[in-house]
Amino acid sequence: MIKREQITHIFDSKKILDSKLLIQIGIAILLIVILLISFITFSNSRNRIHDLPGIIKSGRLTVLTDSSSTGFSVKNDSIFGFQYEIVKAFADSLGIELVISEQNDLKTGIQGLKNGDYDIIASFIPITTELKKDASFTIPLITSRQVLVQRLNTDSVQTKHITKHSQLANDTIYIPENSPFRMRLVHLSDEIASPIYIIEMKNINPEQMAHLVAIGKIKYTICDEQIAQKLKKIYPILDVSIPIGFAQQEAWIVNPKSKKLLQKLNEFLNDFIGSSAYWTLYQKYY
Repeated sequence: MIKREQITHIFDSKKILDSKLLIQIGIAILLIVILLISFITFSNSRNRIHDLPGIIKSGRLTVLTDSSSTGFSVKNDSIFGFQYEIVKAFADSLGIELVISEQNDLKTGIQGLKNGDYDIIASFIPITTELKKDASFTIPLITSRQVLVQRLNTDSVQTKHITKHSQLANDTIYIPENSPFRMRLVHLSDEIASPIYIIEMKNINPEQMAHLVAIGKIKYTICDEQIAQKLKKIYPILDVSIPIGFAQQEAWIVNPKSKKLLQKLNEFLNDFIGSSAYWTLYQKYY
């Protein structure tokens, strides 16, 4: 004969088993929901990545560039910028509207490219093996190298003037956040066998950082040599004579899935670079 205590124990055990089963069912349902959300997000992301036929059909080319005179700027209701004028000529050749966004953070920009928020990143990006993992480069637009931007010594301001790389040991260089310049500084630190401290600043471009050096807010920054020579004319107090790296080819990038867009863009750039229109633009901005 089953005692009352045994019956109670059986019911309690059943409740525990039922509770465990409910928890397991709940976890299984949660995992299914997470997988469904991930699948939908991935599918939507893939659908948002446009290749050339989709771009032409939409009538819009979405481009990201940096906010600078060589990227994209607005002044007195006028739009200008070296990158902007080239990519505008490309959009015009396709007969579609150009939609421009600005972003100085390359890492954020590449994530947007991968998500399909942009079709092209039109900035001078050094062609590196690391970046090739996430994007496809166009043909090179320029070949440049990075230089140190520092102030010349004056009677009123006496700062250490850098004449060789080893003098940067244990010193600090400021760069834009997630700048491709960071990798070169890390390598330079290894080459001189001493630390170079890097401070990354948000929402700022190399031209603005050079201005901070010129007015004495920061000691050093890094800039492409061609831009640096232009800035030297604006701020004669700057010294841009010390190269930080070797000459590198720089190009635009597109999503690796946008193969037809890349092919068409390369065809356009092949024809445009070296043309009279290109050199007119180059002389205008450099």
